[in-house]
Amino acid sequence: MEVARSFFTPTADFKRGHNDLVPSSYQQQYGRRQPSQTARFDLSLYGLGADTLIGHAAMWNMRLGDQLSRLMQMAGYSKDSQAIHRAFFAENVAPALGPCPDGTTTMPQWPSFMTDDHTPVEFSWAWSEKSSTPCVRYSAEPIGWLAGSDADPLNTKATIGLLGRTLPLAPNLDLYWYRHLLGALTTNTPTSSHHPLSQTFTAFDLERDSMTVKYYFLPTHKALSLGKSNLELAEDAILALPSPCRTDLNGFESPLRTVTDFIRSHPTPSQPTVEIVAVDCVDPALSRIKIYVRSRETTFDSVVRMLTLGGGLPPLSEDARSSLVELWCGVFGVSDTKEQLSAKNHRTAGILYYYELKAGGKVGAKVYLPVRHYGKSDEQIARGLSGYLTKRGKGLNGGMSYYDGVAALCGNRTRLSRLGFHTYITCAVKGNDLNINAYFNPQVYCSTS
Repeated sequence: MEVARSFFTPTADFKRGHNDLVPSSYQQQYGRRQPSQTARFDLSLYGLGADTLIGHAAMWNMRLGDQLSRLMQMAGYSKDSQAIHRAFFAENVAPALGPCPDGTTTMPQWPSFMTDDHTPVEFSWAWSEKSSTPCVRYSAEPIGWLAGSDADPLNTKATIGLLGRTLPLAPNLDLYWYRHLLGALTTNTPTSSHHPLSQTFTAFDLERDSMTVKYYFLPTHKALSLGKSNLELAEDAILALPSPCRTDLNGFESPLRTVTDFIRSHPTPSQPTVEIVAVDCVDPALSRIKIYVRSRETTFDSVVRMLTLGGGLPPLSEDARSSLVELWCGVFGVSDTKEQLSAKNHRTAGILYYYELKAGGKVGAKVYLPVRHYGKSDEQIARGLSGYLTKRGKGLNGGMSYYDGVAALCGNRTRLSRLGFHTYITCAVKGNDLNINAYFNPQVYCSTS
């Protein structure tokens, strides 16, 4: 196939397949500016023709975009909102995901650390204390067509392009901290084949007609290249954040020290490991820094200790603790919290947490319950969480229960009877309440095996 030298623009057939997804208000607001200035791909970089890239983008959009639409529909998004976000996915995210498996490939060209089967997208529903229906969110790892090759060994080229294409839907996008953390936490040089290769993810919180963009950095390769631990590198990067954040009144030194002192208080063999540093791509005065750590301890008591930083944060209220017990038993399918969860020898086993740092000394905590490893089946997880949410007046649009929504997404009871669709059930303590998120793996590679 002849190498295309022009920028990628969707063909007429491709556009006809997606024009119904774009409401007239979106077309009038952004017109030709959005696709002509932001959705461009230089095919000469890849030695591929336009038809090849268009075909793979269409397959990603069918496999993942259709599921995104169903998640939004069940969450109660208006038709215009669904159309706006589906169009963004089709025109910008899907073409950035690289080669799509065709049903004969069980291993990806690039083993994304996003999910356990390497699918480069993860979806979620997020319930707040204020709403009975969830917000839809998703994360993606853009993958270059040369990712993993000598020309792009750590897949550093694709993510920057996707960030630029978010501008029409993210008017408050601010990359001030992103640029600092990108340089401080990532590298272009591979250091070890024993660690996941992924270094960055992009995430989107979908609002009515806009979205908030977040960025995630996996610092392992940069830390190894400098002879530092992930904790040391993350600490150095946050302390070096440029103005306007680092002042005595609104800096991160105090909350960061609260978190790092707690992590270092553990004996080295059992010390939680820093996995990710994340940032909201908004004005630094409004942004958060999040530090994700993984602990191999899997007892309920260890979760309470991690959520309260061993006494560094206020203790859980009786209501919050009772809710956490109920959630734990429901999603893991256990009768009480006395026993440690069964041992698992897997890279993502253990329990994940994040600590949210805000200027002014505030620290927030969230636990990611890894039901992918410790639940009994996706059906049991769905029933357990559905009961928990229904009891609190939460579910999906039109009175649909969480279980019925998951059953519709999975499509058949065989898939529900296994593990893998749910990845994490998360909760953040907000006074006496818990904010709940459910994370889903579309299982693109699992489904081809």
